[in-house]
Amino acid sequence: MAGRREPARMPVPPLLADLAGWGWRLLLLAVCGWAFLRVAQRLYLVSLPIAASLLLTALLSPAVSALRRLGLPRALATAATVLGMLVGIIGLLIWVVERAIAEAPTLSSELSSAVQELPISNAALGRLREQFVAYLQSGSGSLAGGVITGLTTGAEVLTGVLLTLLLTIILLVDGEGMWAWLLARMPEGARPRALRAGLPAWKRLSGWMRGTVLIAAFHSAVVSVTLVVLGVPLVAPLTVLVFLGSFIPLVGAVVAGALATLVAFASQGITVAIVFVVVLLIDNQVEAHVLQPFLVGRYVRLHPFVVAVVITAGALLGGLAGALLAVPFTAALYAALTNLPDPVPPPHRTHRLPRPPGSRTPRPS
Repeated sequence: MAGRREPARMPVPPLLADLAGWGWRLLLLAVCGWAFLRVAQRLYLVSLPIAASLLLTALLSPAVSALRRLGLPRALATAATVLGMLVGIIGLLIWVVERAIAEAPTLSSELSSAVQELPISNAALGRLREQFVAYLQSGSGSLAGGVITGLTTGAEVLTGVLLTLLLTIILLVDGEGMWAWLLARMPEGARPRALRAGLPAWKRLSGWMRGTVLIAAFHSAVVSVTLVVLGVPLVAPLTVLVFLGSFIPLVGAVVAGALATLVAFASQGITVAIVFVVVLLIDNQVEAHVLQPFLVGRYVRLHPFVVAVVITAGALLGGLAGALLAVPFTAALYAALTNLPDPVPPPHRTHRLPRPPGSRTPRPS
């Protein structure tokens, strides 16, 4: 008895097979990325200091290398660099707080005068004031909870700062040894790939950090000089705010500039605010066409569309910290993935000797 023939199956098109293969691989990568981000969110008191220490190490490593070239040991060069950074930051904070306390009463009175000049009726202002008072009274019962929450947040911030400082010191002192130890633990065949991926990623991260610091310094210098010339108060806090806002591409400088414009309007009027906005527009054009291409663009190499999507995703996943860290680490990851595969050798070409002029190709007999 003849065996039963199985029904013929429809052949799978090659394109569909390729898409299916790519689909499950991309899905697996998405699940792994989601799990990694969830773990980082749960361990934010560890993941954020690690990320911040990597950025600080990228920023401070040239100073440590310069001191080592002068003959200082690595530990002493690291200590001098970190202490110099701490002294600068603490001195800047003290100066900003002193100027803010000294100029806040003047700004408050000028802001009250500016609000009264706005086209808003007294009845509307009265309703806003009543709503604000009612909001404060509704939350008065949770004062103890707010104090406890504030103390907890302060303890977490202090722990994160200390851990960031400790990790930065460790990376500056023994970062190269840690990288060599990690390479030695990899399979021998994977070490060349790790080198090809790791070094460009670190170069991309370092270039973004240094370039962004220079751009932030340029923004803050332009803003501080303009505010001083226009006679706007709170120059020091606004300068620091613009400096920090420059680390968030596309939106950070705009938000900080808008706040500085509001202070300029409240203190000096609409004409000074318009002049300040014009200066900000010129400053942004200089950044977009001169500073970004030379200082950051050659390191980041991400399309503005990708930058906008990455910043939005980082803000949704990690808030302000996610928006700050999204672009540099995405650029570093892109550099690592680009250099991870083995280089493809160029096709072999046979070089023929040139024939003498007038010669003919022999015909086969």
